Amino acid sequence: MVRTVLVCLVTLALVGPVYAVPDAPTEINLVGTYACEGTNPDGATYSGIVEIVRLKDTFLVRWTMPNDSQVVGVGIFSGNQLAVSYYGGTPALVVYAVAEDGRLNGKWTAGGADGEVFTETLTKMPAGTRKPVKREKSTGPRISI
Repeated sequence: MVRTVLVCLVTLALVGPVYAVPDAPTEINLVGTYACEGTNPDGATYSGIVEIVRLKDTFLVRWTMPNDSQVVGVGIFSGNQLAVSYYGGTPALVVYAVAEDGRLNGKWTAGGADGEVFTETLTKMPAGTRKPVKREKSTGPRISI
């Protein structure tokens, strides 16, 4: 009996504790081209194309609106959220949460927005495609100081 217990203890000491190692978290690939839809402070909707490029630990983000105007920002990804600072006539900030379906659900504000927060959704397009931007009155997020 003592011999059996000793053999078990030695075996456990040699094998070590056995436990499940969780899989490493899957890295989210934000790089790509997205269809953009959002709401302006006046309630009008806008659409455009957003391109996200990774540069080391940061992201460069470029919005192209229906009138071909462009806004560029820089962002960081942390805690399943992408925060991007940009300047579109006034300093602005958008924070995107990554949804399970891969969409980026954003909330944005800018100087002159009187403390209001607005929404924007980015839907990733298949690699190599670029959806035409709808030509409409609204040319993108508009805030005046």
